[in-house]
Amino acid sequence: MRKLRNVWKRVISISFIPCLLLFLFIFGSGAAKNNAPIKIRIASAGPATEFVGDGQTAAGTSTRYFITEIEKRSNGRITAQVFPGGQLASATEEYMGGLQDGAFEMIVLNNGAWSDYTNAFAGLNIPYLYFDFETAYAVLDSEVGIGWRKRAQEETGVIPLAYFDIGFRELTNSTREIKVPADLKGIKLRTMVDDIQMESWRLLGAAVTPVPYAELYSALQQKLVDGQENPVSNITASKIYELQPYMTMTNHNFTASLFAISPVLWGKLSPEDQKLVADVAVEAQNKGREKTQIFAGEFMKIIADAGVKIYYPTTEELKQFQDTVKPVWTKVEKNMGSEEFKKLIDFVSDYTAKKEKK
Repeated sequence: MRKLRNVWKRVISISFIPCLLLFLFIFGSGAAKNNAPIKIRIASAGPATEFVGDGQTAAGTSTRYFITEIEKRSNGRITAQVFPGGQLASATEEYMGGLQDGAFEMIVLNNGAWSDYTNAFAGLNIPYLYFDFETAYAVLDSEVGIGWRKRAQEETGVIPLAYFDIGFRELTNSTREIKVPADLKGIKLRTMVDDIQMESWRLLGAAVTPVPYAELYSALQQKLVDGQENPVSNITASKIYELQPYMTMTNHNFTASLFAISPVLWGKLSPEDQKLVADVAVEAQNKGREKTQIFAGEFMKIIADAGVKIYYPTTEELKQFQDTVKPVWTKVEKNMGSEEFKKLIDFVSDYTAKKEKK
């Protein structure tokens, strides 16, 4: 049934896009092109604490930077406000549908959550492909990463402008210390509704239960799931560590959120405003990257101080995780297409080789 629902979601999205483009062509000369005030609502599943001050996570920093700079650079004509905690949308279809029909103007949405609508970001879900931030950023900033955003726009109609950093994903649970894949047997693990991530954890032995991020804390609290996997920024911002006494530094995936804009608003913006919004979005992306590793260190201290038992797998133990999930790479290749998959793998291999020569 899930596959059937996904097919219909894509059919609806694909049939929606030509109608939307026609609408924008006919009615695109709206108020925004006449220098009228523009109000941008940003939907996010992140908790409100993430956006306090200048931002308490890398993605929060990026979002706050965009809000501040877009108002400053437009002399107050363009303003933006973030609505955290799933206030405007909770499930993926609400984020995508709301953006497509203009119910709100922008979203910050985890790359894995896009998989029901496009396989454009499947390359970010390859477990154990990226081993450091530098390599991940190089991919996102290359023609490979730019191509992913273009494909997503073609297949969904919405317009991804930048990758907001979240970081490497780690494993927590309330049951026992996990050192090797065999320790996951019987663990009810929360994941996103993402075929690649779900299959990876099934291969590792977990019982997978998808739960929207905005509902994760209550799901753990009510013991609907035993554990979850998220970057340390999310684990800290959502206070997941309060309910999870065990943490394993699996570093299994690098995760980013797509900062995307509604085609309804985009079609009303003047070329000058389009450039301004796009430029500030990329600046916001880079501002968040400056803070990612700094925040990660601070988050780990908070988690450790809360009494969480943190385990760092040995090289041999980590290899067991890597070898176990390697079959999912074939599924990623099918989702991406062999040509795009090879392009990504070749880029990472070449980039890694150049780094090692330095």
